[in-house]
Amino acid sequence: MGNPPKQKPSKVFREEEAERLAEISKAITILKKKISIVLVEPKYDGNIGAVARSMNNCGLEDLILVNHPELTGEAYKLAMHSSSILENARHVADLSEIRGEFQIMAGTSSVVTLNGRKFRRISYNPAGFWQSYLPASGRIALIFGREDDGLRNDEIEQCDSFIHIPANPEYPVFNLSHSVAVILYEMLQQSILKGVNKKTNSNNISLLVDRISKVMELISYPGYKSKNTTVMLRRMFSRAELTDTEYHKIMGIMRYIIFNLDPESEET
Repeated sequence: MGNPPKQKPSKVFREEEAERLAEISKAITILKKKISIVLVEPKYDGNIGAVARSMNNCGLEDLILVNHPELTGEAYKLAMHSSSILENARHVADLSEIRGEFQIMAGTSSVVTLNGRKFRRISYNPAGFWQSYLPASGRIALIFGREDDGLRNDEIEQCDSFIHIPANPEYPVFNLSHSVAVILYEMLQQSILKGVNKKTNSNNISLLVDRISKVMELISYPGYKSKNTTVMLRRMFSRAELTDTEYHKIMGIMRYIIFNLDPESEET
């Protein structure tokens, strides 16, 4: 039975990249159904457009506007290629209208407290919030308040959790669209990149060290040094906690080197 056809390194790189993009797309499909953005009485349509753009960057679609009139051209101008999010935005009069849709309604605030008596405003930083709530089942609404005075007491009472973005105490208030971008960035970090960049396993470390050993053989690396060198490499890679992405990148480089040193090698 003949050997399977060999693949050139460039093709291997393309296939690995396609696999990673497929994983990202799968994660975004889940987020799209799970996460909604709610803006309470936003004052500036330009901010709404910028929020839509950040949502599109992160694969989200469901935008809910609370007590806001029809959108102006300024919103569409700032949305760039995200106008469909604005066109499909839902308009409601009050947060109570959407309470039943979500398991978690998370408010955002520039105010932070560690005082247990002020429990309504005890909050997570963005990373801490997603670590706690992203694995949970059910839908999540991220509630952003007015640009000038945020969420009011009756709206705070409808929230199950709070998110606070750490900032300069002398000027802690982020622009509305920037707040959305920061929180959604952390969402992607934990829901997408964690899955794509999970720590690689010990079997892959062994395969990587074997591939480097093949390179050393092809360049006539001194045999008496090989054993200690491979032991050192194995320990080094294990200590470095390589991710799957890093493993595949280094393996791709090794394949390319072997392919150029020995085009007939079965290792390629």
